[in-house]
Amino acid sequence: MRWNRKFNLLALFRKSIQAKVFAAFGLLMLVALLLVGLVIYIHLTDNIKKNATVYVTDSIRRADENVNAVLKDANHLLALVVTNQENVIDVLRSDNYEISLEWFKEQKQINSFLSYLTAYKSQISRIAVVGTNGKIFSVGVPYLDRTTLNEELVQQIIQAPEQKTFIKQYHNGREETLTIARTIRYNREPIGVVMIDLDYQIIQSNYDIRPSDDSFVYILGDNGDIVYSSAAAKSMEPADSPTDMAAQLNKFVGTSQVREEAIGGEKQLVVSSTSDFTGWTTVGIIPEHTLLKDSLALRNQIINLVLLVYMAVLAVSAAVSSHITKNLRRLRNTMERVQEDSFIAATHITAEDEVGQLSLVFQNMLRRLRESMNEIKQRERLKREAELTALQAQIRPHFLYNSLNTIKYMASLNHASNIEEVSSSLIELLRGVLGNTKEFIPLREELHYVQSYINIQKYKYIDRFSVHYQISPELLDTPVLKLILQPLVENAVTHGVGVIKEKGIITVKAYVENGLLKLEVADNGGGMTAEQIRLLLEEDADAARTKPFRSGGMGICNVNERIRMVYGPEYGLQIFSRPGAFTRVEITIPVNRGDVSHV
Repeated sequence: MRWNRKFNLLALFRKSIQAKVFAAFGLLMLVALLLVGLVIYIHLTDNIKKNATVYVTDSIRRADENVNAVLKDANHLLALVVTNQENVIDVLRSDNYEISLEWFKEQKQINSFLSYLTAYKSQISRIAVVGTNGKIFSVGVPYLDRTTLNEELVQQIIQAPEQKTFIKQYHNGREETLTIARTIRYNREPIGVVMIDLDYQIIQSNYDIRPSDDSFVYILGDNGDIVYSSAAAKSMEPADSPTDMAAQLNKFVGTSQVREEAIGGEKQLVVSSTSDFTGWTTVGIIPEHTLLKDSLALRNQIINLVLLVYMAVLAVSAAVSSHITKNLRRLRNTMERVQEDSFIAATHITAEDEVGQLSLVFQNMLRRLRESMNEIKQRERLKREAELTALQAQIRPHFLYNSLNTIKYMASLNHASNIEEVSSSLIELLRGVLGNTKEFIPLREELHYVQSYINIQKYKYIDRFSVHYQISPELLDTPVLKLILQPLVENAVTHGVGVIKEKGIITVKAYVENGLLKLEVADNGGGMTAEQIRLLLEEDADAARTKPFRSGGMGICNVNERIRMVYGPEYGLQIFSRPGAFTRVEITIPVNRGDVSHV
């Protein structure tokens, strides 16, 4: 039962335009709605990510500016300490040690100097000068002496390649501080270090960037160590391996970029920025599921809206498809009545759309069919009359050939060779013009027609000209257009050698040049001017017909047009002439050595 229903639906879809319109319109709208919803969702998601990126980037930039201002001020104090000869360098180099009067004086002197530098600097918790010879001077808290001095830290500062060193420290194992230090040198040799401990709250307050509740912020040193991590970030670090997070973040050291990265087994939006002054890289990490939490809710709303709109579209599509195909159904019923041999069926369709126009065309077609049936009856009658007329017309060429053959036979009986030759030549010309229906003939046959024409004309001009042939024997079977040389020879006789008093010479040539067949007809007649040549070859046949100097000009114009139509516009004939000297007509066509009978 289910298969039969499915089959019926498929058959309905194939045979019904309404079903096709309904399905196509519904599918189109579904795709359109899905695309619009997808574009909106993608655009919203991109905007959320872009806004989060802009917020984190701007926050990191402002935090870098604030912290760098403090660090630059501390670095300026370091420079004052390491370059002070009287209060620092000389005190470190003196031979006075605890406990002596001179040492107390030096201690008071350097402590006063350090206190002066750190006065009103609330961000500085301690400044200390430690000599390589064991001398220690400090101002601030916590107090620094040999028992609390970190010797490894001093060596780290001395061995650092940079002028300033940033170090994160822990006092009493829990209190964090940021130490900025420089090496004190005399004659390029280290004699001690100066260290300024900054309140770590400066870092925490400036880099407490929270675009979301579960976002993380890390500050990485140039060696990849974590200088600062937010409270949320600390909860993210593995308890058993706190260095794993530093290893995952190491790829961001020294970068300033935005990318999506899998960190801690979850896809994160990572924004990194590197400070030019400290060399630290601040990395902001935002879980994508937090960013897209609101967009997911909107996605569900978009899906519900698309479904609601699509149901409404389906209802509208059903109504529209039914209205569109109503007149088509009427037109189909009319055509079925016509199929039953009724040519007077009416459609009753008044619409002006394409269906109405189709109905009008159908009615006009019915009217023309009725008229055509009447015309067919009339044509059948005229056809029988035309067949009788054609039968009578067939007698005329045969009658002309038979009459010329009779003249030729009588001339032979009376030994009138001239009349016999003229009749034979005229018969050959008529056979070529009327009897041969082929468009192409061998060059040999074309020359035969030329000779037949010469045989007729020589009795008119009585030895006033002679014809010379320069034809390569291998070209005699080359196919050429029928009757393209005879009009040129006729023109040379009539308007060339026929108008001069001395004996004329006509030369007919055929040769191959650059892969093309050249046919030439030259005479030593009266010649033509350049203007006459231009008018002779012009495309306007009416103008050519009115040329006063050559009544046969239409023959040359016709030959040129036939060549161009058959072979192409790049082929044709050219005329070279000099008034009172000569005229030479040159035909250029492709060489075709195929079988003429199949052309």
